[in-house]
Formats: sequence, C-alpha cells, structure tokens
Amino acid sequence: MDSINYDDILQDYFFSKTLRPATEWSYRKVVNSFIRFTGDNILPGQVNRLTVLNWRRHVLNDQGLSSITWNNKVAHMRAIFNHALSHQFVRIKDNPFNGVIARPDVKRKKTLSETEINKIYLLMEARQRDEELGIIEKSRSALRPAWFWLSVVDTLRYTGMRQNQLLHIRLDDVNLEEGWINLRSEASKNHKEHRVPITRLLRPRLEGVLAAAIERGAVQSDMLFNVSRFDGRKVILADIMAYQPLRAFFRRLSTECRCTITPHRFRHTIATDMMKSPDRNLKVVQTLLGHSSVAVTLEYVEGNMDSLRLALDEAFDR
Repeated sequence: MDSINYDDILQDYFFSKTLRPATEWSYRKVVNSFIRFTGDNILPGQVNRLTVLNWRRHVLNDQGLSSITWNNKVAHMRAIFNHALSHQFVRIKDNPFNGVIARPDVKRKKTLSETEINKIYLLMEARQRDEELGIIEKSRSALRPAWFWLSVVDTLRYTGMRQNQLLHIRLDDVNLEEGWINLRSEASKNHKEHRVPITRLLRPRLEGVLAAAIERGAVQSDMLFNVSRFDGRKVILADIMAYQPLRAFFRRLSTECRCTITPHRFRHTIATDMMKSPDRNLKVVQTLLGHSSVAVTLEYVEGNMDSLRLALDEAFDR
C-alpha cells in the first residue's frame, strides 16, 4: 500500500463522491502544486507533518500567497488524506494536514468603486464602437468581441452570480417573459438551485446575446456564455474550456483599466451597494446571492465609509 500514488487515491476519491468537474479539477490542481514542491519521488505514504509545515512556509513566505489560499489547499489535501487513511491506502497513523491551518488575513472587502466600473464601460463601449466600424486588431484579443463581453459584465454586475454559475447558464435557463435566470444546482457552492431577476438594465444585452446565440445555431440546452460561438473560431469550445477565455478576459480588462477586476468583485459590490439603501434588507441580499446563511452574506458587505463618517459626526455633535 505504501507504493500507492496520488492519482490512484484521487481516482478512488472521485469515484466514491459525486463531484462537479470543476471541483475535481480544483483537487487535482492542489495535489499537483504539492507534488511540485515535494517532487515526484515522495509518495503519499511518506508525507509527514514536517513536510506539510515546510510546504506551508513555502506557500506563505516564498510564494507570498494568502492564508486563505493556504487554508483552501489544506482543506483539499486533508480530505484526500482522510480518504486514503479510512481506506488504508497509506500506513501513516495520523493525517499530516490536521492542525496546520493559518490564521486568516482580515482584509478589506474586494468591491469595485464607481470610478472603476466607469472605466470598464468606457473601455469596452469604445472597443464595441471600433468593432462596429470595422476597426479590429489583427491579433486575437481577449476583449473581443466587445458586445459579448459587455453582456457578461452586465450579467455579473446586475445579478451578483458567481463565475461558475454564469458559465453553467443554458439558453433555456433564461426566461425573458417572466424576467428571471435559473442558476443550476451543480454550479452553486451549496448545491441549491435558485433564480435571479432580470433587471431593466440587464435585459437589453441579455436579449442581444440570446438572439445572437440562436442566430448562430445554438439550441436551448447549449451554454449561453460561450465566446467561441461569437469570436470567429471554427470549432466551438466545450463547456469546460470556457473558463480560460473568461479568465483571460478579466486579466486583460484589469491590465487595460489598471485595477483588479474579477467576477467575484461584482458579487461583493452588489451586496455592499444594496445594503447602502435606506430600506436595506439583509434577507433580500441573502436571497439574491443564494446563501444558506445570513452570516455568509454579511461577509460580502463592505462597511460604508460615508455611513460611518455620518455616524461619527452625529456622535460628536451631541
């Protein structure tokens, strides 16, 4: 049993669970990063606590990654080693990934300012005008076609859905008549299906991408936000390949706008903005984001500096 490798354990682990492809991919990604650190010659049965602590130092100090990233790696590796131990794939006594988490960093919530959002639209709408006039870069660009990526930005901005939920939307998940988008259970962290409303500001670009998809031969069960259907590729990419173009888009967008822009920042931003309204309703925000717990929703809300300033002014005036 000591000769068993990580691939053997992962195959058995995935076979015994019901995991999404993206989840299996994340496990393999973490395991591969551990193998790169230890080397191919260190098998699971040879890993001890000192190995893990040395990896922690490497991740936090040498790579400069956050404690949250480290704790995520630990959670994945602990689950894999628990599986190996419970099925006696390794002879080690204890799980070497127990008790090695790092204290999470407490950082400011990652929201987008009004200035940053304006930068996004000024850039992308200018590119859309150029494309409509036939002014197109010769080389392939991660921001093309601009009209498609604007529909992605609008969908994230006006619904607060996750990246994975966006990529799992099929044409038949969008009901324009009743005004909602169905977010599939397999794309949600809590494995629960829920719907988000189609707002007045989201509708025009959402209708546009739906019409364009149907015009190009998409059927109701096809993935809606698949850029390969619209960017001139001869072959439409499989669903799993859609992650890379989305990541490439946000990397390029961040570079062009000179600020960090990610799908998840739209999620934090909409939660924070909704809680700024006079009739702020935490339950409404929780329902929109699809959280099982209000406590999780509160983690998405950034403190409003203007509200804090007003409260302090009122306190000192008294």
